[in-house]
Amino acid sequence: MLKHWSFTASLKLPTNIIRAVVESMNRGTSRLTVKYGYRTMGLLIVLLAFSAFLLVEYLVTGENTPFFLALSIVFFLLTLILFVGFSQTVVTRIEKRYFHSENLIGHSGKILKAARAGERGTVNVLNEDWSFVCDSDTNVDETVTVRNIMDDKVTLQVER
Repeated sequence: MLKHWSFTASLKLPTNIIRAVVESMNRGTSRLTVKYGYRTMGLLIVLLAFSAFLLVEYLVTGENTPFFLALSIVFFLLTLILFVGFSQTVVTRIEKRYFHSENLIGHSGKILKAARAGERGTVNVLNEDWSFVCDSDTNVDETVTVRNIMDDKVTLQVER
């Protein structure tokens, strides 16, 4: 006798897999990947995996020819040399921002998207678009002055 599978029961496994993948993606990127980049780490991982494959192939076949062993050692040393070389030539990221939002205080801007009092709109200040909140209703193409920057560092408090 055939048992009936419900649709939800058949979806249980894929949703668990998807949930695990999403949770692993939320963990963030490793420091090595941030420092060296995805392509560099990908190359090193592929070379290391190929070296391990050649070593396993040598051990499994049991032949007396040391070709796979020598090739495995060469690829492992190549991976090690490349890793040291990449670590010596890596450029540190520039953390300094050249444009500070604090420089906007006192400047005027043109409203691109109007908003009611207390709601968010869009304003162009110094040729950059910013979110803003105003104490009064605003209209498109009005000129406003930046009074303060909110805690999120991307929303301006403006006055008409």
